Amino acid sequence: MARAKLLLFGEHAAVYGHPAVGYSLPWPLTVVHSPGPWEFPGLGPYEPAVRSLVDWLVNVARQEGLPAPVPGRLEFITKIPVAAGYGSSGALCAVLVNLFFGSLPLADRERLAWRAEGRFHGTPSGIDTALALREGWWALDASTKPAKAAPLGDPRLVLVTGALVRRSDTRALVASVAARRAAGDAGATRALDELGAVAAEAVAGWKAHDAPRLAALVTRARAGLQSLDLETPELTGVLEAALACPGALAGKLSGAGGGGAFLVLFDRREAAVAALSAVEAAVPEVQWAAKPLLV
Repeated sequence: MARAKLLLFGEHAAVYGHPAVGYSLPWPLTVVHSPGPWEFPGLGPYEPAVRSLVDWLVNVARQEGLPAPVPGRLEFITKIPVAAGYGSSGALCAVLVNLFFGSLPLADRERLAWRAEGRFHGTPSGIDTALALREGWWALDASTKPAKAAPLGDPRLVLVTGALVRRSDTRALVASVAARRAAGDAGATRALDELGAVAAEAVAGWKAHDAPRLAALVTRARAGLQSLDLETPELTGVLEAALACPGALAGKLSGAGGGGAFLVLFDRREAAVAALSAVEAAVPEVQWAAKPLLV
């Protein structure tokens, strides 16, 4: 099994040595393996990518003297929305590595999953695969590859999350921010530094029942992400609708941006439940990649 992820802090900044904070969502991806010829039923347009990934893992095993993956029928069962900012590709890599190389230590599986995700994102941070292989809240350091994960206590946050259809994919969004930074865009550099500072402050003062402090940091992070043009007008509408609800404290995108996943922090569970319908009504049905829900 592997899990979805939700980033609270550190989007894009983690690529440049800053920390990140993420939650391993209780949304599983599992795979049922039946020995026989390779088969990939039910994947539709995603079958070529999954088949290519499996071929790559088979070749890696052969080249590195790892246990040979046993051919068979792979049936995937998932609750993770695809291409929505919840780390579906990282979870796919993690679940296949667990299936084929589950006897390896976690550190070795992490490295394999991180390398596998490179087939989707080019130079992934390793954050998504690190969270896919764990449970709970984690501080993540992507200055080394794969990312290092340190456990954080349960902050007991009340979060609503959902996802809009994305305008671009993670690879393109990361590349656009990198291009601005490389071109000497001072605003982009300041925003990345601020996003990193926010994440570092969150980790340094991490504790349970600290929603007001974390909400202030979420608001700061949102401003940084907006200055990088990563919050779409549609997502702005969703967040403003959510923040107009009683009990809403702060909200922001979660992940690479361009639509995709978002989160809203509430002061209590009852307020979050009451806000769900208002948040869902903020955009037309066609724009939802994953309807808002309480996590």
